[in-house]
Amino acid sequence: MSNNAVIGQKFEIHELVARFADLVNRKAMNEMHHLLTPNAVLDIPGHHVAGRDNIVTFLADIPNKWSTIIQAVHSGTVELVPHTHPQRATGRWYLSEFGVLEGVDTNVGGVYSDEYVRTASGFRFTRRRFDLLYMRSGTSVTAQPFPSDLP
Repeated sequence: MSNNAVIGQKFEIHELVARFADLVNRKAMNEMHHLLTPNAVLDIPGHHVAGRDNIVTFLADIPNKWSTIIQAVHSGTVELVPHTHPQRATGRWYLSEFGVLEGVDTNVGGVYSDEYVRTASGFRFTRRRFDLLYMRSGTSVTAQPFPSDLP
């Protein structure tokens, strides 16, 4: 695979991650269908959601809890294995969210560990796992180390 092809695939995945954050920020969770494979999985603290429709339904409830939410993606890495698994990739993205969660000013910092698969429409999420690293909600603060089960 040429360097330009690798760069193009990595850019496509960067755009996928940015579109996810954009939909969260606009509270347009019902538009997430096109970002996920039908058998996608979402793991966030306390929740394991399988299947694209179930994930969209689950995410659509976020505006009921967060009256205001801003998700900012800070940095990320994308790993391609073009010679052995050209249709798959993985990524890791650090982000922060801030807003008002159930009436309380809240700041969250964490990391998404992603798996992507190439479809006829381009790369899509097949798995997203979010691990909380930091959370301040009102005066309560929680901090956790980077998950030891991640590479």
